[in-house]
Amino acid sequence: MDASILALLHDQLDAIRRMDRQLGAPVTREEVDAKIRQVALLLSSSLTPGTRQQLATIRAELGTLAGWQTLDLGRLHESWRQYESAKAAVNESGDDEFKAHTEAEQAFVLVDLGKADIADDLLSTTRARVEKSASRLLRAWLAAAHGEVLAARGQHSASLRAFDHASHLLPADGPTNAGPYVVLDDIHLARWRGHALARMGDAEAVEVLTTALGNMDRSFTRAETSLRVDLATALGAQNEYQQAAQQIAIANDLTDGIGSVRQARRIGRLHAKVTATHGSPTDNSTGNRL
Repeated sequence: MDASILALLHDQLDAIRRMDRQLGAPVTREEVDAKIRQVALLLSSSLTPGTRQQLATIRAELGTLAGWQTLDLGRLHESWRQYESAKAAVNESGDDEFKAHTEAEQAFVLVDLGKADIADDLLSTTRARVEKSASRLLRAWLAAAHGEVLAARGQHSASLRAFDHASHLLPADGPTNAGPYVVLDDIHLARWRGHALARMGDAEAVEVLTTALGNMDRSFTRAETSLRVDLATALGAQNEYQQAAQQIAIANDLTDGIGSVRQARRIGRLHAKVTATHGSPTDNSTGNRL
């Protein structure tokens, strides 16, 4: 297979990712499925080991994207199957960094299934396996992912230690094109840390999330939506209901735009929690209810 075809597949994958992060799964989901079928067909007819390895890596990356999309669409069991397919492709590629990345993303499905303890074990094992071999960027990303899982278990100190370790590992020169696709810089790491803090009811979450929101690239619509739900959660915990309602109003609009069932469910749970505890406060400036 001509190297230009492999380069084209990588370029197409990057373009799909940019659309997905900004417009959401409803716009790109069918295209991802079509690309998975296309790469699988190329893989089935390729005999050259080097080409097969590269195609298997692209197939794995498409699988992790499909897994994240279906997770966002609230289809947890389908998401799990997508990650299992991605892991099968990774096994053929023989690249342990891609395997570690796929395993770590699958851990978030476990968290949403209420199995954070298993996700914790998975991340611990994965991090230990690649501690000496993976790039600093991937190890930083794995540490941050583990910090989020530990927060889901209520492990406050362990979670913050994981985020501190991620900050220590994060390269100063930013991401490269080598290795699995991860988006992690100081801003995104702060966003992840803020999510964990909000989940654990830490008052520091408001400041961390507000700073991250002010600095983040707004083309990451799904990430911004999640951040605003986190910020509303943190503000509500501080009895700042009017500000929380403003964040929820924006998050609702963003959620509708990208079709995120996952974030819509979070908003619904937050509304139910606040209503049960404090009644249903109203934001006088917008008329939106939290």
